[in-house]
Amino acid sequence: KVIPENAARVAALLAGEVDIIMQLPPHLMKRVEDNPNTNVLPVKGTRTWYIAMNNNKKPFDDVRVRRAANHALNKKLIIDKVLNGLAVPLKGVVSSQSDFHNPNLPEYAYDPEKAKKLLAEAGYAGGIDATLDAGGPEKELAEAVASQLTKVGIRTKVQIWETAVISKIWRVGFKHVDRVKHDMWMSNWGNLSLDPVGLLQPTMRTMGRGNASGYSNAEVDKQIDAAAVSADKNKRIELYRKAQATVTDAAPWLFLWVTKDVYGGTA
Repeated sequence: KVIPENAARVAALLAGEVDIIMQLPPHLMKRVEDNPNTNVLPVKGTRTWYIAMNNNKKPFDDVRVRRAANHALNKKLIIDKVLNGLAVPLKGVVSSQSDFHNPNLPEYAYDPEKAKKLLAEAGYAGGIDATLDAGGPEKELAEAVASQLTKVGIRTKVQIWETAVISKIWRVGFKHVDRVKHDMWMSNWGNLSLDPVGLLQPTMRTMGRGNASGYSNAEVDKQIDAAAVSADKNKRIELYRKAQATVTDAAPWLFLWVTKDVYGGTA
């Protein structure tokens, strides 16, 4: 059954209408825990969560604005208060669980004053207005992020969509006619192997099938392509780590976290 609304999905589980549900929102976990017939089932996650900023549309075509957005976010607070601690913050694209993760990436530390300064340097001292697209299950997270962005001058409203509809707009590269109208999108990408061939290649390579941000860098493309076909793991690690460093510096995404996948199930 497709039940996109969070409360309705949980209600169906509690009523015994379904046996298991995906994407149990943290704020509804207690209802499932307190019900004698249901359990909360967290499992180790492998998906990178991010907010893609439209790099080909003002104001997010300016790297200073994208960096400002990253500095505006207090990830620890959101993880603790909204995700019940069930996530690990990210400095870049690749999960720290992966052998290919670059451990030396600089961090966009929570720094509201630096975020405001970067906006001013980019010519937006008076702030900017933006819309954050998100699917129904991400509503609470998107609103928490929007609140923090708004505090530094990136005045953000949240637009909730059916996931299938908004994914089509953002994930078809640059070809969708409506894509140019959109500012930011909360989404996630990953694979069970934690190999960047299934993450960096689709999301960061020029015109990749999951390149929602529109990021493009010829050197990163070469590194990703070479790593994808190399049989030498150490060489692949070197190439992917270089690509991660370049991508983090360019900040095409608002880098979020890797969450545990939380299900609700019948006892």
